[in-house]
Amino acid sequence: MTRPLRIGLLRLTDSAPVIIARNHGLFAQYGLTPEVVVSPSWSNIADGLAWKTLDAAIIFPPLAIMTALGRRGHAAALRPLCTLSRGGNTLVLRGTNPLDTAWPPGAAGRQAFDAWRHTLGRRPRLAVVHMYSTHLLILRRFLGMIGVDMDSGIELVVMPPADMITALADRAIDGGCVGPSWGTEACLRGLGFLVGGSSTVMPSHLEKLLVISDTIADSAAPLKAALRDAVSYCQAPDNRHAIAQDLARPPEKGGLALPSRATLATLDEKTTPEPVTFIAEDVTQPDFEWITQDMSDLGWIDETERRTLGV
Repeated sequence: MTRPLRIGLLRLTDSAPVIIARNHGLFAQYGLTPEVVVSPSWSNIADGLAWKTLDAAIIFPPLAIMTALGRRGHAAALRPLCTLSRGGNTLVLRGTNPLDTAWPPGAAGRQAFDAWRHTLGRRPRLAVVHMYSTHLLILRRFLGMIGVDMDSGIELVVMPPADMITALADRAIDGGCVGPSWGTEACLRGLGFLVGGSSTVMPSHLEKLLVISDTIADSAAPLKAALRDAVSYCQAPDNRHAIAQDLARPPEKGGLALPSRATLATLDEKTTPEPVTFIAEDVTQPDFEWITQDMSDLGWIDETERRTLGV
């Protein structure tokens, strides 16, 4: 390409492979010149892909599917390049946990929810990062596991991941499902408690992948190679502190201004029940089966779209 490759992402731990690939010169090793675009919200990412102001982006599968189908204004010719991460989403609520543990499925979980809701005196206001997100699907499944209907049992709001910290502190929301490292940061600050997440609802689910526009098809192979090298770096336990330090730097210095202690915790399965697992693989249909089934159940896509949807 004669211009930089514009890659969109949000301030999240699972954006690390792109940050590492840029900061460590891995893109350059494969002849690529990247321009990392740190977006304020997932809507900005989807619009950037739909209107071709981004060449590629880290994104979760439901939003990638809906963007490709034209739900952001017009259809976007996108293809999944590779997976980047699995799991890592957290369900965090503010206040006091009636159980002092994650909430189990069934009656015990429902009793905990009812006791917690009673302390609020109203229907809980829970946030997700986008309507077309794995976070919403996980929240819906979690609530279903404890017998709570998402439509009638809670008030659902949408906000960018980083904004949930302030919203919890200001009591503008009562909790939510959010990606790393923001849920862990909320718990470390005493703003909330963990009741569940990816590992309790859908263990090892595909969370983030990199999608590319058809306009950069010629760059697909070197881009995938650079990201696989970056993911290998992110997988090494000895690199966790360096990754957390990289991500803690402000964007103008090559980072994402993430909270370093929480970010480090999300990289280690020994320090959090909801760790990020970095993995660079080809996307396969089984990764999408539960996602597209839930999307169909919610009326986002019809059965014809679900059956013909390719990866």
